[in-house]
Parts: sequence; C-alpha cells; structure tokens
Amino acid sequence: MSRAVDQELDRLFAEAERSKTCLAAPSERTARLLNQRARAGHVVRPRRSLFARTAYWNALRPDEQALHIVRGLQKLNPSWTFCHESAALVWGLPLTYRRMDAVHVVNTRAMRRSGGNVIWHVIEGDSETVVEGVRVTSLERTLFDCLRSSTFAEGLPLADRGLALLNSGPQRLQDAFARFGKGCANISRAIGTLSYANARSESWAESVARALMITQGFALPDLQVELPRPLESDRSYRVDFFWQHAGGRSVIGEVDGMIKYARDAARRGQTAIRALADEQHREAQLTMYRMPILRLSYQDLINTKRFVEKLTAYGIPRDPHVADAIKRLGAKSPRTALLYQEMRIPKEIIEQFIAS
Repeated sequence: MSRAVDQELDRLFAEAERSKTCLAAPSERTARLLNQRARAGHVVRPRRSLFARTAYWNALRPDEQALHIVRGLQKLNPSWTFCHESAALVWGLPLTYRRMDAVHVVNTRAMRRSGGNVIWHVIEGDSETVVEGVRVTSLERTLFDCLRSSTFAEGLPLADRGLALLNSGPQRLQDAFARFGKGCANISRAIGTLSYANARSESWAESVARALMITQGFALPDLQVELPRPLESDRSYRVDFFWQHAGGRSVIGEVDGMIKYARDAARRGQTAIRALADEQHREAQLTMYRMPILRLSYQDLINTKRFVEKLTAYGIPRDPHVADAIKRLGAKSPRTALLYQEMRIPKEIIEQFIAS
C-alpha cells in the first residue's frame, strides 16, 4: 500500500475519530483498501462498510463502540431513524451493555424483516428529532419503548434520567405514554416504573439502590438533601439520601461514594488523592450531625440479602409484606412480576457503571 494511500486513510480515520464515529467507507475502492488493513489486524470492521483503527476501537467502552456504530450507520443511511435502545444511547440514557448489541431502526414498511443485527420496528404517532447529528425517536417515545422491555431495576435509572433530561414533572411522560399505548405490549410495566421515577436521582447507582428499596419494602428517602456545614453555616453539603424518621432520628445515605468522587474529581481536574482528602474532610464534618451515615457500595447492590441486612441494621423502616407480595406475584403471574422481581444485580453490570 503506497504512502499516499496510507496518509489518506489516516486522514479519514482522524476525521471520524474527532466526530466519535466509525469511518464509513466513502467508495468501493476505499472499502477494499480498508478490508486489506482489517485482514492485517490494523483495522476492525464492526459492521459492513464501517471501520475503525484497532488501537482506537479497543480503547473504547462498549457503550462508546455502540454509539460509534450508530453514528456510522447514520452516515451510510441518512434516511434511517433510530429507536429503542439505539435511540437511548444517543439520548445518553443509562443502558446495560447487554442491550447494546443490536441496532434498532424505525420501519415504515411493516413487512421489512430484521436481520444482520438490525431490528426494525413499526412506530406510529411519534415525531423524530435530531440529536448530535443522529435521527432518533423523541425522548418520550424512546423511554416508552425501553421501559416496556426493562425489569424494574433496569428501568428506574432510565426513567429517572429521562425525567431529568426533560426537566419536567412525570405528567408529560404519562400523557405521552397514554398516546403511544394503543396496541403496544407491556404498557403497564412502563407506566409502573415511571410512577416511581425521580429526576433528583443523580446516578445509576442511586436509582438502582432506590429500586431495591422499593422492591424490598423499605421507606424511601428524600433525595439530594442539602445540610448546612457544621463549620461553615453559609455553605452546605448535599447528601444522596436522607431518611427523617417519625421519632426524630434521621439517617444519611451515600451511594458508591469513592466512585462518585473519583468521577467528580476527573471533571474538576483533581487528582484521586486530592479527591480522597476532600471526601475525608467532608465525612468528618458529616459525623458532627450525630446521625448514622449509611454507605452503600456496589457489593451491597449485587447482593440483595446483604442490602436488606444493611438497611435493617441502620434502622430504615421496612414493611416486609411488600417483598413477600412481590414473591407471591411471581408465582401467580410471572410476566407481571418482571416489573418488580427480586433481582440480583449482576456484578458485570455494576462494574460497567463504575467504569463509566
């Protein structure tokens, strides 16, 4: 391969990488050249006519790879409108990796068959929109479709994030779901999950923790509560969860603290050591409130039994009949129970969102 060809391909790859997309081969000749590089291992081909440099591709998380594919397919197929999980990726909703393998596209021709990792969906009554150059279903429709196929623990983070993006109360989504609902399966699952959504939830882990609280019958806390700093009354600390008990005894709850602070440190340009020191100072001041501080780690989210024992030990009020009712529902109506099943969160899913 000549040096001029190498330089041209490198230029095309650099352009695609700046746009965070796969390189869509602009011609048959370019596709042949790229396939030669793919056979040599210098290039990967995640989909037909889509390419990426191997080192660049391998450095991407699975969600980033999936989004690169969607953007590349949009360039190859400008008329496509993406829906379901593919649209959720574009909207920035928190999906689990297992739901990113297929590409979901709106089909206006009901007889078109799915194949080649592309799933076609007939969707009516929705207005498409463009998000960062990609044509997708509206956020309301995207949430409706994803929640209908999600368990409660998967769906609540989607619903929480969706409400935050819409910057409105749940009524807007409820009205949209009612419009979309005719002839669609699992509508009650989507509406049921939405009924517990809270835009104040700031992370996937917080949403999953709340989902476990709901399914296990625990009292729900207030979210993102601001408390005046004991040593600086003009400033405040914000805690993830706050339980104000009827007897006056309160509990502070924090989810995945070190993960969150490492993420925030990166955003602020801090080192991990600086972030750790800041968190230690924060924790020291929080103890001055003389309230128990309940910390939930990702190990707690993996193990439902451990989660229940921990919240019980901290005195969080619980109605065990709720969890029992869910188990009975599972025996009577397994399909309905998918909404509120007692669910172990797989370790690989927890680790996915830790690494995000």
